[in-house]
Amino acid sequence: MKHIIQIAATLLLALLWQSHSFCQKYDYNWLGGLGSVEWLDTTRALLMKFEDEGIAYEKTKINFIFEACPIAMSDKDGVYQFSTNGNVVMSWNDSIMIGGKGFNKGATNDDFGTIFGDTVINDSYNPYTYQVIPDLYEDSVYYLIHSLVWEEADRPEYLFNKKTQISKIDMRRRRGRGEVVYKNRYFDEEEMGVTFALIQHGNGKDWWVVLRTVDGMEYNAILLRRDSVVTKVRSKIEGLSTEWFGFDDKFYTAGSIIQPSRDGRYLVDNYGAKHVKWMGFDRCSGEVSLLDTIEVGLYVVDSNFLNPYFFAYRNFNLSPSGRFLYGAGFDNLAQWDLWADDIEASRVDMGHPWAVFLHADGQWQNGYGGFTSFGYGPDGKMYNMRRGTHSVVEHPDEKCPDCDFCAGWEQGPPPSCLGVNDYLYSGFYPNYRLGALSGSACDTIVEYPEAPDGGYGLSVTPSPASGPVTVEIALPSYDTGQARIVVVDMLGRVLYRHRYAPYAYLHEMDVSSWASGVYNVVLMEGNDLKASSRFVVIH
Repeated sequence: MKHIIQIAATLLLALLWQSHSFCQKYDYNWLGGLGSVEWLDTTRALLMKFEDEGIAYEKTKINFIFEACPIAMSDKDGVYQFSTNGNVVMSWNDSIMIGGKGFNKGATNDDFGTIFGDTVINDSYNPYTYQVIPDLYEDSVYYLIHSLVWEEADRPEYLFNKKTQISKIDMRRRRGRGEVVYKNRYFDEEEMGVTFALIQHGNGKDWWVVLRTVDGMEYNAILLRRDSVVTKVRSKIEGLSTEWFGFDDKFYTAGSIIQPSRDGRYLVDNYGAKHVKWMGFDRCSGEVSLLDTIEVGLYVVDSNFLNPYFFAYRNFNLSPSGRFLYGAGFDNLAQWDLWADDIEASRVDMGHPWAVFLHADGQWQNGYGGFTSFGYGPDGKMYNMRRGTHSVVEHPDEKCPDCDFCAGWEQGPPPSCLGVNDYLYSGFYPNYRLGALSGSACDTIVEYPEAPDGGYGLSVTPSPASGPVTVEIALPSYDTGQARIVVVDMLGRVLYRHRYAPYAYLHEMDVSSWASGVYNVVLMEGNDLKASSRFVVIH
């Protein structure tokens, strides 16, 4: 009762200084919408928008083909700017940007001299080998970091990054339609694995590009200040060997995705076909250190053949706190508890992520899941989506089944936890809300830029409302996991509570059963009231 009185007593004061400054929403829009029946149709696409009454879908046109990992980039306020498949950059006005073609020249499958001629197709050789970061010193400037992918079919590793590239996109040019200022500039020419992790430096402004050698035994952390290399840090993983690697071990190690935790302290990466390297990362020094290796094993898929198939987990991700490891493969999703005494024994099988195809006869049919991956939405939920199958982990920091996993392939038709027929893909973005390390010297940088501006803010949309509403918060630091909202009516009675996962800033709540009237939402951090807002329910 005392706590409720405190909320009511401070509510009026909080309403006077509520903030509406929300930023770092670069991952606000995700790209999807391509169908298998018309896979050469370069006009069908949609934006999956984390806004207003939950997730909205906006139809758009597109001028390139993608199969996985398309990136839609938004500005810090969440306004859609451009999209890319790693080989083409298209502006928000549905046209290829000036300078938006001709990427990756010299790659095995580049935009020059392929069987498609002046192709806009870049779907088979480089999923997850490109990411976009904003220039945190200058608004509306972005950098595409991308590998120069090379294929050698006679080597078990198969894929290599010959040179690591940076391309600059300036959305201030061409009256806001943007322009690629330069492309394919090499900032590292060592042969490395094809994927990499992007992590904000401890100063909250610069970016680490973390690459691995093809065998996964050494890591390079290259620090970029804007588009200039500040330093390069080499870390060797001691105590491990590749002498036991067979063909599959080399293949899975070279082609897997390096994933950082949401707070940038950890990395996970494949170690052969049956193991994962769990590593620490120092955001100040760029050093990578081995914490443990985890045997995740293989999983068995029954088939129509005489012998079952054995598959390896291809992609991994960590829960926001770093406690739980999630693995995805062709036909299985699983969770491991990294805090358990016996990590291997903690595995929980989550189900079979069939990729679902819409065939010409209008029927959904199953196929192996392929390169499924986990991506975090601005709402703190973890999404595993590829083509027609859309699965969601509601609470990724809880041990399954308490994680509330919704398996899209069990929902159909449509086979979607989001209730849509469209092709969608997990968002593949670094954590843009990581921010600066408080109280850290970060002495690898001579000049210390100021941390990004930020305060507390709260917004509720829509208002008036009669169904779902979205509560958006802004925090100086998104890593604590201590932010929560409390909804009270005009009599001060608490009707609803929700705690935000680390790095989440959106939450949807359904008010369709609430009485018409005015409601107050307060943002709390610990026991401190930080901001508030008001909305109206009407029926």
